[in-house]
Amino acid sequence: MKITVIGTINKDLILPFHGAPIESFGGIFYNIAVLSQLCREDGQIIPVSFIGEDVKINIDAIFEKVANVYTEGLIPIEQKNHKVILEYESPSKRREKALFNFPPLTWNEVKPFLDSDMVIVNMVTGWDINKKTFLKISKKVRSKLYVDVHFLVMGIDKLGRRFPERPDSIEDWINGSRFVQMNRREYQIIASDMGEVEFYRTKCKPDQIILITNGSKGVDAVFMDYGKVAVRHYDAPELSSVIDPTGSGDVFGSAFVFNYLKTNDLEESIRFANIAAAANTQLQGTNEMQLLQEAMEKLTVGSPK
Repeated sequence: MKITVIGTINKDLILPFHGAPIESFGGIFYNIAVLSQLCREDGQIIPVSFIGEDVKINIDAIFEKVANVYTEGLIPIEQKNHKVILEYESPSKRREKALFNFPPLTWNEVKPFLDSDMVIVNMVTGWDINKKTFLKISKKVRSKLYVDVHFLVMGIDKLGRRFPERPDSIEDWINGSRFVQMNRREYQIIASDMGEVEFYRTKCKPDQIILITNGSKGVDAVFMDYGKVAVRHYDAPELSSVIDPTGSGDVFGSAFVFNYLKTNDLEESIRFANIAAAANTQLQGTNEMQLLQEAMEKLTVGSPK
């Protein structure tokens, strides 16, 4: 199983709703950590990201110990690493500030790493790649392309603070990928008051699978089922508490991709990904990601409605 992950490795400073601040790597580091664990020795995980000069030694040291992560796509850059400050007002609401922004990855930088079973494009910053590069990726690997919309629908002010902003070209991004993940807030920015069925009929192509995550409320999957648009809901596991929800969407996407490549079963893959995302909320940043599978084993997931 060979999976390429395109996006940005962040330095995260997490200010939880309760508890002490957490410093860890974030962004596609979540994708890499999850896939590396799940794929084990049978996998090849290829991250593509710039790496700031202030963290290069640390990143090199981490991945030298992980046999199934291939670092040819990590590109050193002479600046501080992209940093995100996440301040939680509640377990589900937070403010974000981005510092030391990277430039977009170019087509020549991502092109060598597209020969994989699945390519994940995680728009961690919103400009990890530009639309021209994305459309080239889509032309080459659309049937095995998984896009997490993420900050593609968020702008940034001069102080690095994020705010909702719907790009005029969002349909190009959505149609360019077979699998599209967004959270409920991102869906509302994109679709406004449009229901899922109407959105799929007017904005999507018949082969697409749209996954709308909604934290503890679970996931809605929208797809074509025997000629009709189906909307199916999958409950998340019940949790007595949340330690840190950061990165749960990234964990969901990675776990889904892994299980889908393994089983080709949409419903089973969503349930598996729901468990992984819920288990992630029991861990602190990526610092405890090695405990993910142990946390997953303690959880159960509901059935589709």
